[in-house]
Amino acid sequence: MEGLPMTVGAIAALEPSLGSDRFAETLARLDELGPPSELLERAPAEAAAALDLDRIVLSRVDNGRLTAQSLHAPAWQYSAEDALIALRAASASIDYPSVEGEVLRRRRPQLVRVAEGDPVERRAYADVMGWREYVVAPIMLEGRVIGFFHGDRHAGNRALDEQDAANMGTFALCFAIVYERAILRTRLRIQRQEMRQIASWAASRTSELTDRAIALGPDDFEAAGGSTAAGTGTAGRGDGTGESALQELLTRRELEVLRLMVQGRTNADIAREFVVSQGTVKFHVKNILRKLHAANRAEATSRYLRLTLGQGGPAGS
Repeated sequence: MEGLPMTVGAIAALEPSLGSDRFAETLARLDELGPPSELLERAPAEAAAALDLDRIVLSRVDNGRLTAQSLHAPAWQYSAEDALIALRAASASIDYPSVEGEVLRRRRPQLVRVAEGDPVERRAYADVMGWREYVVAPIMLEGRVIGFFHGDRHAGNRALDEQDAANMGTFALCFAIVYERAILRTRLRIQRQEMRQIASWAASRTSELTDRAIALGPDDFEAAGGSTAAGTGTAGRGDGTGESALQELLTRRELEVLRLMVQGRTNADIAREFVVSQGTVKFHVKNILRKLHAANRAEATSRYLRLTLGQGGPAGS
């Protein structure tokens, strides 16, 4: 199975009656799913089918507690939605002497059989699931337990044994690899989007520089540098240099966007005005807020008005 080389040895350790082909097909289906949220939703049903179990609970570890993430329990007296609500309300500690705490320390799956008089507090979700016997396996990434699989045969058609626990551990190992791949794909997609936004901004900035009209006179950058050197601090003197200070601080496009922001235009309006994407507009807005040291659009508008008020204002204001 391409993309999951680390799972080959684990699949080979499966009980022959389960069929490694079916197990591999299950993992392939999981690996082809889209976002991690879909993977978390589908994993319990796929685990039940691959491991010949009736009920599967997938939980995450949050600050030393176990919180149910998704559930597969089709032939149960409760609906999956009601049962999941109850499981989340029964968030369990994984400290000693809980079974899950022992699994967490040992990093190994375990078969649990409930003995007479065994305290219910030792078993996660015991009140909701009514465990008689079940298997539990840790989900590990980078040497850290990030979640658990719990499973049983509620219908009682076949007793659980140590091989069922081992198979659950194998599935948890392979699931962790698939889940890590899904997370990395999502992060890569987000980074690609950010890089496209940066490339779009760079293209826009380059266009501004090359399309700017050239006049017979001092070089633009020399003029800007001379103004900055000679007029340091003039923006705060209220002597008619507010607009000039903005021109020195912001690019031409950023100043145009700021003026439309002052008019109350939305990002969508501004994008239509300049025939660019809303992502490009958001990029400009972030730069404007950063350069003006403004927390939001309203504060940026206020600072713009303070700088330009009483100076005739910009054209079209």
